[in-house]
Amino acid sequence: MMNWRRKSYLFQFVSLVLCSERILVAGENFTFTGKSIADSKSDRADDELGVDPGFDLFFASNDREMENVPIYFAEPLPSWLKGTLIRNGLGKYEIGGRRFTHTFDAFAKLSSWKFPGNGSIFFSTKFLQSEFYTESIKRNDIAPYLLFESVNPPFNMIQRLEALVRGIDNMNVNVYKFGNGDVVALNDFWKVYKIAPSSLKTLFSVSAPVNMQKTPSTFSFLNFLSSAHPLPEMGTANHLTYLSSVNIIPGLKSKISLVRIKSSEERDIITSWEVDRIPYMHSFAATEHYAIFFACPYYINVEKMVQYAIPEKALDWEPDTPTTLYVVHIKSGEVYTLKTENVFMMHQINAFEQDSSKIIVDISSYRNPDFVKNLEIKNLLDPVKRNQFDTRASVRRYSIDIDSLTVTWKTFEDSREAPCASALDLPSINENFRYRSYCFAYGVALKCNNKSLSDIALVKKDLCGRGQDKMWKITNHYVVEAWFIPTPGGSDEDDGYLVLPVLNGEKKYSYLAFLNARTMEIVNSAELPTIVPFNLHGRFFQDLI
Repeated sequence: MMNWRRKSYLFQFVSLVLCSERILVAGENFTFTGKSIADSKSDRADDELGVDPGFDLFFASNDREMENVPIYFAEPLPSWLKGTLIRNGLGKYEIGGRRFTHTFDAFAKLSSWKFPGNGSIFFSTKFLQSEFYTESIKRNDIAPYLLFESVNPPFNMIQRLEALVRGIDNMNVNVYKFGNGDVVALNDFWKVYKIAPSSLKTLFSVSAPVNMQKTPSTFSFLNFLSSAHPLPEMGTANHLTYLSSVNIIPGLKSKISLVRIKSSEERDIITSWEVDRIPYMHSFAATEHYAIFFACPYYINVEKMVQYAIPEKALDWEPDTPTTLYVVHIKSGEVYTLKTENVFMMHQINAFEQDSSKIIVDISSYRNPDFVKNLEIKNLLDPVKRNQFDTRASVRRYSIDIDSLTVTWKTFEDSREAPCASALDLPSINENFRYRSYCFAYGVALKCNNKSLSDIALVKKDLCGRGQDKMWKITNHYVVEAWFIPTPGGSDEDDGYLVLPVLNGEKKYSYLAFLNARTMEIVNSAELPTIVPFNLHGRFFQDLI
């Protein structure tokens, strides 16, 4: 019988399906395909074409690291603002003569903004010192670990086998804090890396043991896929996630488990249920009493994984197959199975209960997962190719009736003032309204003008239909996910600030922006001492300095 370590290696191979992104810099200068960006601006493709100036800096390596460098805002910050914003994302795209082909595989780089509450602000940025990263630096080459796609030049057969044994080790998607105070960097896997939030120092990796009495324990199961987006368990200090257990024997069922997180090391299975195939899932939804999983028909094909050793090639999309919803009662563990129209989603926005049997779930949806493949680096750096693929999301609201086991959904109209507000992804909300009836979702709308991918807006969607859609967009300023910081004691849902790093493409620098969440107007900003490449997710930790 395979031991747990060996099983986890194999499952990581199947799990790679859920990777994320990174970026890189070197010394005082940015490096890109061997050139110093700072010294060769005139050579940049975008600048030569006169379009999207600086956009490719989002996807250029930045090796520069720093700790607690003071930054200065144009205006005084609120006296009550105290805590640390930590973000995770891409930092390095190549080492030596080899580079990644897909953004999801770039090395993880953390950035933080510390607000001590005395008017000073300190910026830090460091690479996550994963085994994958440190081994690659040591070799001056991308070490053979499992990747979402591939590298150029490609790994040889021996290196591919080595990658299968080592599995996934790149936690470049999100950061989270568990109830016991552990702060971790995550990807869509069971494994996490603990970090020290004050310094961004990487501490150690954790692969928490699982209660094998409640989860698959035979040699044929690989237990490794999970989510980069845990959710709080309402009324407790615990959090929720899931574990997908792939059965590697054809014809036998796999399993999905709802998991309660007490710490990075302590996790308990709440309940498990069998599935014919494991779907790709990046996030899930929850309410006070239920967890809701969108099992879109984008399935892991184990045979293709063995054949190609490239997870991107081992995902089967079935456009004519309905999406399955699993609604799990958190306390009893009872699982309800519902069907709805075919859809693909990456991020849930929020969910709440209207009564004891009716649940509302809002998601950012897509017609298919094609855009995932299109996020290859060669596409994103080509102004023609990147404008040809469809990246627009659509906010959907699902109404689930547990008594009748039915589900309906609707979309939202846009306003003239914010023509792409319903096309948001990378969503955020006022977390004080998590699991409550709410009105406002904030997010990033790519290709807002329906022409250029780089025409990116930060939008505010009024889900209550009161005509309060708004957006913030500056030409050639490129935004990422924002985090909502509520005003203490504020009575209105949108009383607070949206905080996010922005890349000024024309002047080629990054700045931290504060927007009034009510008006969507920028009210403060601070230039950063180095460019922050594209980053995915982050959080503001009010109690961490």
